[in-house]
Amino acid sequence: MSASPVAAPASARTNTDAVPMAVRVFGALPERIVLITVGVALAAGLLVTVGAHYWWTVLPAAALIITVAWRAATPRDVTVRGAIASAIAVGGAALWAIVNLAMHAEYLLVVRDPGFLTLSGLWLVDHGSTDIPAAGAVEAAAANGNMLADASEAWNLKGDVVQPQGAKMLPATIAIGGWLAGETGVLSANAVIGAVGILAVFAVARQFLSPMAALAPAGALALTVSHIGLSRPAYTEPLTLLLVIAGILWAWRGVAERSIPLLTLGAVASGATMLVRVDGPSFAIGAIAGVGLALASVEADPRWRRSAALTFAGWQAMTIGMGYLSVALWSTEYLERLADETHALLAVYAVLVIALVVWSLMWTGAPGRWIERLSDAWGRRGAWIAGAVVAAGLAVLASRPLWTTVYRSTDNPRHQFTNGVVESFQKAQGLEIEPTRTYAESTVTWLSYYLTWPIVILAIIGFGWATMRMVRRDAPWAVFLGAIMAPTLLYLWRPSIVPDQIWAIRRFEPATLPGFILAAAAAGWMLASLARKESVRAGLRRAVGVGMLVLPLSTWISISPDAEYPISGAVNVTTREMVGARSQIDELCAVADGRPVILASDSSHYGSIRVTCDVPVILHLGNPTEAHLAAAYEAWGEAPVVFTRQGDELPWTEEAAVVVSSRVTHSAYTLQGIPRTSMVRNYHWYAGVVTPSGAVEPITAAPSITAP
Repeated sequence: MSASPVAAPASARTNTDAVPMAVRVFGALPERIVLITVGVALAAGLLVTVGAHYWWTVLPAAALIITVAWRAATPRDVTVRGAIASAIAVGGAALWAIVNLAMHAEYLLVVRDPGFLTLSGLWLVDHGSTDIPAAGAVEAAAANGNMLADASEAWNLKGDVVQPQGAKMLPATIAIGGWLAGETGVLSANAVIGAVGILAVFAVARQFLSPMAALAPAGALALTVSHIGLSRPAYTEPLTLLLVIAGILWAWRGVAERSIPLLTLGAVASGATMLVRVDGPSFAIGAIAGVGLALASVEADPRWRRSAALTFAGWQAMTIGMGYLSVALWSTEYLERLADETHALLAVYAVLVIALVVWSLMWTGAPGRWIERLSDAWGRRGAWIAGAVVAAGLAVLASRPLWTTVYRSTDNPRHQFTNGVVESFQKAQGLEIEPTRTYAESTVTWLSYYLTWPIVILAIIGFGWATMRMVRRDAPWAVFLGAIMAPTLLYLWRPSIVPDQIWAIRRFEPATLPGFILAAAAAGWMLASLARKESVRAGLRRAVGVGMLVLPLSTWISISPDAEYPISGAVNVTTREMVGARSQIDELCAVADGRPVILASDSSHYGSIRVTCDVPVILHLGNPTEAHLAAAYEAWGEAPVVFTRQGDELPWTEEAAVVVSSRVTHSAYTLQGIPRTSMVRNYHWYAGVVTPSGAVEPITAAPSITAP
């Protein structure tokens, strides 16, 4: 097996006992921070699954996980240059975190997923689970068919509790920020997770690049608009990215260092994606396939390889099972809505687990004999042909806008809703009206919005090169390709998402974007190594490193001479998302003043009021009559407050006036590029107190509140 042209030489890997303490500490710092963050998130996700999410349970559990994994996760390459590069990486990630903490979103309205995820995190600051008591809302809503004790898909009634949609690891993790810094801590915690994801990319990159060179892909991720824009609000993707990349790191090292404890860590990290997202099996599928191929081909004792494969499969399957149980218990209706997709992924995953178990039991003698024979038969030329086939396949996917357009159906109710949303975006942007167009043919183009085409092209070359290395039995590359390519190919072909940015790039944030960045770095350094003179090679590598930083940075600015604003910036970088929502909810809570709330025709604020104001809420669809309101008054046994944005839809005792006015700003919805403009939502709220007869006495002025 030939040596990799980008791998660090064996002589660069120094025994930890032969270097000073400071070098060992700084050299290991990125991996330590990754381990600590994953350990805390895992403890939070597991304990919220059993309804015991409290500081006095989560923090000791996290300490136990970290302690058990500490020695295994210690990196072996602890050179002086490695320590310097690690210090730079940690310093850069810390600076990135500080900036994005200051620019955190105020996603307290359920306009999109970060709304209910943030609110779930706020609830978990003081509660052991995300089940929210209906607190009499069920009985009050029973008075009329137009009244609901829950709201839309984000808040689902189960018995006498309301369940927020989605898996629970992210809310449980950002709630830890609330223990440290209150509401601001919850709102900003995801930025810390995003920063640790950058360190995870650095740690993986230095498995095949020099430590200094590994700074380039880490910096590239840090500068992508997508990673910045998805880390400021509470999107699940940065935490999923951290788990996917940490899983690659530990599984790669586990194969390379023949370490079952490291493979166990990789299994748990990749399996824990199910605790974050209901499509977590798509990431676990790639991880187990890649690890299976790596263990089949690595040169090691067959008994060790068999034990490693069974251990990986067992721990990963156990973690996937915990994730499924968590969603089934705490977001039951959400899982039922996505049952077909989820169970299909789980079925594929189960087949792969069984296949790996059966296959590993047949491993005897020399490692992966048929793989060895196949690799020898193909030779170097065959390996390069395999790599070329992979690269060509990705190039074909990139070319799809030239020869196809993908459409969705019109008979599925969910598709009908999406068609209406897409049509509204097309009209607003002056595009051709094609409501059923999915834009799925442009998924590689979406990547170019954030990475630019040079990096995408380099990545395609890099995946081909990595395939060649895998076929030549450089086993760790199988780990990388499996973990990255499985979810990447799935979502490049069928993203199944509303295609506006930055919403749509969520599909590619956890695995594809960091995977493309790492593959581009590998390709860049490989191509540079082809130069004969060392001075030329060094210059080319510096050029690749600088390019990987400058190219994502270039996407922050757009120059269009014919546009109304010729120079525009990426608003997900330059502005805070949903600014104004926090003060609006605080004012509404001050008006409610601890009383039950009837929310007329505005489901986006249902969870905001229930969680932040901590009062029972019912949603009224339509115009409530005096009879409806009187029945709610009787059911609650006290006078509720009614909120409405339509001043003429309630039976007022006198003319009502606006009591809360608010402007909330967020990035615009764009179908063919990074958002360059913001949009403003104006809110004007009327409020009144329900009398026993059902008439509503207007509240004429909001109480004064102290700014947080």
